[in-house]
Amino acid sequence: MQKCLVFGSLNLDYFYTVDHIIAPKETQSAPQMQCFCGGKGLNQAVALSQGGASVNFAGCLGQASSLLTETLTQYHISTEFLRQVDQPAGHAIIQVDGNGQNAILVYPGSNFAVTSEQIDETLAHFQKGDLLVIQNEINRLNELICKAHQRGLIIALNPSPVPVDPKALPLELVDLLFINEVEGAFFSSENDPQAILDYFAKTLPDTQIILTLGDQGSCLQTGRLRISMPCCPVEVIDTVGAGDTFTGFFLAAKLAGKSALNCLAMATAASGCAVSKKGASASIPSLAETMALLNKHRDYLWNQKIEFNF
Repeated sequence: MQKCLVFGSLNLDYFYTVDHIIAPKETQSAPQMQCFCGGKGLNQAVALSQGGASVNFAGCLGQASSLLTETLTQYHISTEFLRQVDQPAGHAIIQVDGNGQNAILVYPGSNFAVTSEQIDETLAHFQKGDLLVIQNEINRLNELICKAHQRGLIIALNPSPVPVDPKALPLELVDLLFINEVEGAFFSSENDPQAILDYFAKTLPDTQIILTLGDQGSCLQTGRLRISMPCCPVEVIDTVGAGDTFTGFFLAAKLAGKSALNCLAMATAASGCAVSKKGASASIPSLAETMALLNKHRDYLWNQKIEFNF
């Protein structure tokens, strides 16, 4: 049976409601603070699990972060490969003003405590054909990609946040690349979605490219097949975590043996559910919610999709 490993980040996200974004030398009292579990690794693991996959999580857990392990356990995600380290947990301090504008300070903390030994010990439990899901929020990412490739794992990468150097990551070793339009432009120096896909068709012909375009939908490129699909027509409340939801449900559908088109449709419906609720991991829908929205808008998605060989 094909196994799934998410090797990634866990963050505690502290949201502070403020009158205005704080200025230098200013002290301001926040009338409200909320703490949520986040990190792209945790979010994508939760989405995979909600999409029906059996998920293993690897990463580094910092101090005073029991809420993170409780969340993983709540979603039936295995924490066998999670390591406790004597460092502060990764966290984000997020100011949000009355207009919805925000300012975010991220501290990677324990997420940057991954060691070569942890990588080796974890990958030893996985074999050729198993799925590795990674993001760019942990250290030693290149080492992890290279070692996973050597073992024959299928590698799905969401390279967010993007590195300073677009050539810093060994993308040629990646099997599925999940990027949004900003990340696509960063790697390709192109702005048009079709030009971005053309770039990857030339530079990474063996990699499946999944390009999300916000309210313009998404595109998938696999081999010589290219599919574009719109978003589900839903009221947007909060887009935080929508991309991670999309990634997780796409991969859960792939693990279930669905076609590329059906993987894209499932991810589209799941992210449609996610944007209609507040929060990141808290907004990730169940499989039943996702299927209900997909069935409601199936005709629209199928009639509006564009599918062609190039």
